[in-house]
This record gives sequence, C-alpha cells and structure tokens, in this order.
Amino acid sequence: MGLIEMLKSQFALLWRFFGFFQPPVLRLLHVSVVSLVVLQVLTRLAGLSMTHAILGLVLSMLGMGLIALGLGTRGPRHYYPYLWGDMGQIKKDVAAIRSGKLIIAPRPGGLACVVQGLGMGALAMTIISGLWLFRSWQMGEISHAAANMHGLFVLLLLAYAVGHGGMALGHFFFWKKAAANK
Repeated sequence: MGLIEMLKSQFALLWRFFGFFQPPVLRLLHVSVVSLVVLQVLTRLAGLSMTHAILGLVLSMLGMGLIALGLGTRGPRHYYPYLWGDMGQIKKDVAAIRSGKLIIAPRPGGLACVVQGLGMGALAMTIISGLWLFRSWQMGEISHAAANMHGLFVLLLLAYAVGHGGMALGHFFFWKKAAANK
C-alpha cells in the first residue's frame, strides 16, 4: 500500500471515528475550521497578509457557524456546566483520570466537553479580535490593541489546537487498536 492509499485509509477511519461524536455537517465544519486555522498560521508565517485576511474572513464565517451549531445542537450547559454550578461529571472524569484511566468518553458537562467549550471560546475571541484588526486596517489605522489581543488569542487557540488535536489523535489511536483486537 502506497503512502497516498494509506493516508486515504487513515482519513476514512478518522472520519468514521468522528462520526461517533459529530453529525456529518458538524464534522465537515470542524474539519474545515481546523484546515483553515492551519492555513492561517502558514499564511501568516509566510507573510501573505492579503491571503491571511481573505482566509480569515472565511474562517470567521465557518468558525462562528461551528460554534453556533455546536451550541445550538447541544446547548451551552453541555460545554459550560460550571456556569450553572454543575460540577458532577467533571468530578467523575477527574476521579477516573486520578485512578489511572487515561481515556475517558466525552459526556455532557464532562471534562472533554468543558475543554471543547474552552476551544470555542478561544476560537470566538480569535475571530472577534481578528475582525477588529481587519476593520482597523480597513479604516487606515491599525489598532495595536487589536493586534496584541489577536496575537494573544491566536496563541491560546494554537495551544488548544495542539492539546485537543493530540488528545483526539490519542483517542483515535486507542479506538483503532481496540477495533483491530476484536
């Protein structure tokens, strides 16, 4: 099996794995947003400002769509249970981790969902500050406050993406291993 066939096979398995947690539209938005975030980093590093701005506008629409769909489908309490004083599932998940269980299934109001909520917050703040920066550029006066805030939120989003992506790949790896042993 060549590299391309192996990558296609792995992507198909990953798509199937995501299907356990997300309906197709949410999966498609999720993959699109992740891809655009990676492209945004690359265009910024390459100094392609206009491409970065155009892709940022597209990412703004898709990112807010992803957030709206996630919150609309599952509700804010799914991702932010602590705002309602509900810490029950988080405590269970932390206890499971402390007992040595590294992989815990995402449950409403649980640790994995709370982390996803933090990611939605980081994405929203990155988008909002990016739009603020874009608007100040359009007005002919770049706001240093917007640039600094956008930079900070981008770092938070990247830290989230690395952590969340790493955990997702870890879950995928263990799922694939368990499926192969059946």
